[in-house]
Amino acid sequence: MKFDPRNRLCIEGHEFIKTKENPGGLVPKGTYDSLKSRNKIEVLERGGNGRSVLIVYASLPEAYKELVIAKYGDPRAYVCKQPLLHLIRKDPRAEKFFLDYRYGENKCLPVGHVEKYVTAAAWLDMLVQVCKEKYFIRKQLGISKETFWKTVLELIVTHDILLPHSYKRLNEKIRQYQELSYASLIDWRFGNQNSAKIKDELSESMLLELIAHPNQHDDTVIARAYNQWAVQHAYAAITAATVGNHRRNNYYQLQLFREGSAAWYNQFGKQTKRNRPSAPLLLVGSDDNDVDLYFRDEHAGNEQQLVTRYYHRFKAVVISDAFNDYPLGYFYADNISTDLVKMAYLDAMHHIHQLTGSWYLPHQLQTDRWNLKALESFYQQIDAGYFPAAARAPRSKYIERTFGKRWHQHLRRFDNYAGNNITSRSRLNPDHLAKQKKLFPEKEEAFPILQTFIEGLRHERNPATGRSRQEEWIAAFNASDSSGQRCISDEQLLLIFGVSHTHTNTITNGGIRMTIKGQTHEYEIPDALYLRNVGKKVQLIYDPFDLSRILVTDGQQLRFVAHTQQKLPAARADYQEGDEARLWQHLHNKKELVKMITDKKRNRESLLEQNRTNAAALLQARVMIKEIKQQAEDNILEFIPSVTSDFDPLDLM
Repeated sequence: MKFDPRNRLCIEGHEFIKTKENPGGLVPKGTYDSLKSRNKIEVLERGGNGRSVLIVYASLPEAYKELVIAKYGDPRAYVCKQPLLHLIRKDPRAEKFFLDYRYGENKCLPVGHVEKYVTAAAWLDMLVQVCKEKYFIRKQLGISKETFWKTVLELIVTHDILLPHSYKRLNEKIRQYQELSYASLIDWRFGNQNSAKIKDELSESMLLELIAHPNQHDDTVIARAYNQWAVQHAYAAITAATVGNHRRNNYYQLQLFREGSAAWYNQFGKQTKRNRPSAPLLLVGSDDNDVDLYFRDEHAGNEQQLVTRYYHRFKAVVISDAFNDYPLGYFYADNISTDLVKMAYLDAMHHIHQLTGSWYLPHQLQTDRWNLKALESFYQQIDAGYFPAAARAPRSKYIERTFGKRWHQHLRRFDNYAGNNITSRSRLNPDHLAKQKKLFPEKEEAFPILQTFIEGLRHERNPATGRSRQEEWIAAFNASDSSGQRCISDEQLLLIFGVSHTHTNTITNGGIRMTIKGQTHEYEIPDALYLRNVGKKVQLIYDPFDLSRILVTDGQQLRFVAHTQQKLPAARADYQEGDEARLWQHLHNKKELVKMITDKKRNRESLLEQNRTNAAALLQARVMIKEIKQQAEDNILEFIPSVTSDFDPLDLM
């Protein structure tokens, strides 16, 4: 406050107007502007260029005068205190000390407390100076010593200075400040242990170990246990509030033992920031999830009575592309299994084929460690450099974001939505669920519902681009040289993702017959492999989503893809376009097989004839043929020495 040139008492703008930068004012700026525009107050200065807005105190409505008095006391008495306030000078050294101050494990003071400590230090500097100079009060202020201290205490209260409000305690603080300087202003919360009850390493260790117990005891229980120990070791007793302060201040090192490594990792584990993949199929993840949709499960119970479970939920494995969280594939069942995981990946491969026209493997997989012993070899067939995500670290997997907010926004469209989970904050109204349960769809109706849900995620539009998630994925795939680098054939697809038939089959002159769930499927053998392999036992590997082709192998040197046998109509009346041509081609192929066999026989006979050999004669003769006998004798004589008079045949024995 100050007086204007006409000696009228005025309140300054920063004392009256409350803004974000000046929260200590009396009224919001909107209220001030309203009073000014309606000429309810007299304003002398507009502010700017270092000048402050001045509002004539006498022009204020009575209600606002009361606010001024409540905040600053009697304005005229307040103005009389201004000379004393002018003695307060901010000390840059104090500000530097409090900004540089560190305690505990490199903790610093909050900015608000730095400001309060700097202001308190400025006041104490002034009071120390006053105490040193005996006649300072009378010479500089022209008031008595008693009036000075009374005014000081009033101003400390009015200006909310972080100093004692009584003369005795204020003088104690001044003496302490003279001894310890700025450090004397820091209280126990920020490392000053002068008045703390937990002040040494032993007492702190005992308290923190009690708090860190995995049973997660309440603060009152911990305080009681600590006090029992404190009495025996001459330490001061503490309250539950003290336990709470130490628990909160040290939770970064206590949560690991109270709640486990997973909880600590999610809250305190330092994040490694990463950019999303630059193109589709560079990083694909999979994870299981409880699909939060309820279905009715009716089954026979005891005595063949029909029993209904109203809150059945399916388990699903979802394959998601980290490029834009696009769900490539999924598969669901009552329980998670290795087969469920493999079927989800096969579904993803079929969807990739549907979008691109070919089979493409992802460059990199990211999964959790569920049943890793059984699935690791499968993952490595897809990604040779596969390495599972860290245990109990969901944040490291992009797919976890797939099951977040947007996932549940789409689930909420269904009347059988189950809420985020059974115990979440967004748990649905149990009374509503009880009324709706008889309207839940049956378990057998799940497929179209879940398919609709996944398609909703795929076709969700990005507000920024106006394109659906699927459109963005396809456009990025077509624009990338990397996405399509791992194209594979039907044979590779069946080797990696196919399902082995439960037993071996035999290749017959009718082809290969495979029976699945009581239905027989017949497959054609390629002509180049037919004759050599008729009668051979083979293992069949099939694609459950597409039985039009299978992989046939004997586990050694035979492996080929067989396609569904195209049967011809027996009656000419049933012929369709191309059937007659296929019939003649089939008959021609049969003749070609016979011709191939006879040609091979003629080639063999011709070769033997050139070498003057007759296979049939060898089989029919009962004695050795003369020419062969003579040739054998000639061959053996080459190794026998010439006959002499002293030749003894026994020497050869």
